[in-house]
Amino acid sequence: MSLLSVSSILPPRRLLGTFNSCFQLLTHSSSPSIISVAHFRAQRNYDYSNPYFIPHSTHIPDSHLKLQRLLTQNKSGFKNLDNALSLFRKMLKMQPLPRHFHFCQLLTTLLKMKQYQVAFSLFREMCTLSIPVDIITFNIAINCCCHSNRVDYAFSLLASTFKCGFLPTVVTYNTLIRGLLSQHKSAEARLFFANLIKFRQVQPDVITFTTMIDGLCKTGHTDMALSLFRFMEKSDCEPDTVTYNAIVNSLCKRGLVDDALNLHSRMMDEGIFPDVWTYNIIIQVLCGLKRWEEVGLLLNQMIHDMKVSPDVHTFTILVDAYSKSGKLDDAKHIIQIMNEMGENPNIVTYNSLMQGYCSQGQMDEALAILNTIRSKKIMPDCYTYNILIDAYCRELKLDIAMDIYRNMASDGLSPTVVTHNILLHGLCQLGKPMEALTFFYKIQGLRHKPNIVTYQTLLGGLCKNHYVDKALSLFRTIECNGLIPESKTYNIFIRGCLRSKKYDGACKLVDKMVYSGFSIDAATTSVLRHLLLSKAHDPTLVALYQKCLINCIEVCDLSSPAIITVEEAMPAKHKVTPVDINSEAKAGDADQEIGGLDANYSIGYN
Repeated sequence: MSLLSVSSILPPRRLLGTFNSCFQLLTHSSSPSIISVAHFRAQRNYDYSNPYFIPHSTHIPDSHLKLQRLLTQNKSGFKNLDNALSLFRKMLKMQPLPRHFHFCQLLTTLLKMKQYQVAFSLFREMCTLSIPVDIITFNIAINCCCHSNRVDYAFSLLASTFKCGFLPTVVTYNTLIRGLLSQHKSAEARLFFANLIKFRQVQPDVITFTTMIDGLCKTGHTDMALSLFRFMEKSDCEPDTVTYNAIVNSLCKRGLVDDALNLHSRMMDEGIFPDVWTYNIIIQVLCGLKRWEEVGLLLNQMIHDMKVSPDVHTFTILVDAYSKSGKLDDAKHIIQIMNEMGENPNIVTYNSLMQGYCSQGQMDEALAILNTIRSKKIMPDCYTYNILIDAYCRELKLDIAMDIYRNMASDGLSPTVVTHNILLHGLCQLGKPMEALTFFYKIQGLRHKPNIVTYQTLLGGLCKNHYVDKALSLFRTIECNGLIPESKTYNIFIRGCLRSKKYDGACKLVDKMVYSGFSIDAATTSVLRHLLLSKAHDPTLVALYQKCLINCIEVCDLSSPAIITVEEAMPAKHKVTPVDINSEAKAGDADQEIGGLDANYSIGYN
């Protein structure tokens, strides 16, 4: 196969078919052609792990020396893409043509600039112009395909390396495994890795094993990752800190903190030193469990025994944990220690402390934190403002919340859908659903797109205050805005219809809800049960009850006493219930999905 054919690669029909083709080439193909081997071996004294390595030559033209200096100066990235493309065109016109490693350096720089498609395009052009390429060039191109989410192209290139007479290196296979995992193809990655071991064409290194272990952990296959970890040790491939961190992180996420601590101890017994990432993972989960004594012991070991300096994330974990536990003085003390150690708190650190003050109703202290942020030239983010707006809405001080909302623009921030949901909920909780509806139409006019929580907030507020007809009109616009009603959306509206004695409308909504694959929830069941007990002979209610039974919707035993919640007895109760800022979908009030903030603000690693 000529190098020219690489420029017209087509993706395989099936990825697994490509696996088989590649491994057939590995096991059954004849030796590489003499020409290919001669070209490959001609690059002697070349460090194939480093594209910036300059091979020894008796004479290097001045143009090549200048080119090398330029490439070295910009190896972290050119100021703009045009400069890189202009350099590539100049390289094509040079006489003599630059060596292939110069082209590799340029492609590597484009890779660092995340210009993956451009780098792959230049690789294809090199092949078209018969510019010599080697396995490093192929590795760069494969990396570009994986980063562009075209792992199918990457495997086509793998097949081409065999046909061109090159032997893929462990770097090639590591890149492909990482590409499969990045596209959530964990099953294919496991198959590919297993074939690598089976055919023994390359010795997996610590990066190969760690990449697979990390991928298995992230997909919830911790047991499989541990098995591979044990296999790794038997293969005389020593795990490193990153390998241990992947498993420790997975164990902590599964709540197996004691197993994580045991693995941490074993890690040190093996002479592998934990880093700040290791400690941050374990400290965060221990803080969440309020195991403060162990947190102190681990911090002492980290700083005094292992000489690992805490970073801003370590301190932020502690500030966040103390703030959530109401230990605000301890949280402030952590920030003082940060400043003494020369570690500057960031916006996440201050947001955690601010939320702690807000949760305790200490609004003056929370505002003082905002002033501190500004005095330190740290820009507040949308979450900063959302914390304050939410806190004032909880205090039913909508005027102050609106003032803060309007001040967001002074910091160059645009309100998010979460911000608007918080304010809409605040208005509804004050018994002002029509003002909330007016505000909703106003932000729509400013092209702020609502989400399903926005509609649930308004529907709940309108229904609780007996504006069911307005709620019906709003409900009909949900799908027009590209959103699909959820089970919660239906249940909120059904409860509103039941309380307003619009039983026919409730029946129609139940039909539509069941057709959409949803069921009546416990809160709606409770309302229906209460109505049936008080109006057992109402034919429409009895028909609705029978409809629920026919559609296999669970309804509580009517012989049991009705348990009516405070929310149901007082539909316009002025109470704010927090939800998670990230999901905006945690259950609070049965009829009201709000856009508030959860006190459990997560500052963990993604």
